[in-house]
Amino acid sequence: MAGAVELVWWWGAAVGVWLLTLSSVTVPDLVVAAACGLPAAVAAVAGRRAVGGRWRPRAGWLRWAAALPLSVLGDTARVFWTAVRHAGDADAPGRVREVGLPHDEPEPVAAARRALATVTLCSTPGTFVIDDDPERHRLVVHSLSGKTSLVEKAVGR
Repeated sequence: MAGAVELVWWWGAAVGVWLLTLSSVTVPDLVVAAACGLPAAVAAVAGRRAVGGRWRPRAGWLRWAAALPLSVLGDTARVFWTAVRHAGDADAPGRVREVGLPHDEPEPVAAARRALATVTLCSTPGTFVIDDDPERHRLVVHSLSGKTSLVEKAVGR
């Protein structure tokens, strides 16, 4: 039963991502999304089983989504401003810093946090994750800004 629930979840996620990339949705688009989403869901379940992944996400992590729109807007402005300010510079601006993660989580929860935090942090145009260090409970990020973003703060809690 749990396998069927996981398959349906991945299928819905794949179809949802497909439909989000469209400017308008038609019935043929839905049919193609559903048809292509099913093998993607099967591959996702098989991949998770192959690597022995056991994620245990927490509902509280949805608060990261609240910080995302403001961080995306701020980072977008920063990216354009940085491009204008440093158009002729040989050295690209930016900072590498660590985002600390909680130490007291069980491994399935910690693995889920690292993966979902990586996706969330990389969703902003001015920040991306360059390393994942599970032993030290941290993510290493490169950011165009010297300031810690709202998303970085939310993920690190």
